[in-house]
Amino acid sequence: MGEKLYSTYKWVDSLPPAILTRDEVQGGWFGLDHKDLKQEADKRLPKVMEAVESMIETHYRFKSYQIELQAISQLGISFHDWLKLTPSTEIKPDGAELMYIIPSNPLEL
Repeated sequence: MGEKLYSTYKWVDSLPPAILTRDEVQGGWFGLDHKDLKQEADKRLPKVMEAVESMIETHYRFKSYQIELQAISQLGISFHDWLKLTPSTEIKPDGAELMYIIPSNPLEL
C-alpha cells in the first residue's frame, strides 16, 4: 500500500524548488508525507501556472513589437507616421477595426 501511495504522489517530488520545497510545508503529527506536499502543490500550482502563462504572453507581445519595429524600419516609415496610420473606412465584421499593410515588396522579418 505504501509503495502505491508513493507512486500516486511521485510527481510532487519532481516539482522545482521555485514551486515547492519540503522545508516550506508543515507536516502532520507523524511528520511530512507526500499527501501534505500534494495538498500544498495543489494550492500553489494555479498561481504558478498563471504566472507562467503571463510570462509566455509577455514574451510573445515583445516578439510582436520587435517584428512591428522591423517592419517599420524596412518600410522606411517614421514611427510617428506609423502611429498616424488608420484602418480603411470599409465595413468590417462586428465593428472590428482591422488594418492590413501590404508592402509592394515582401519584408524580411
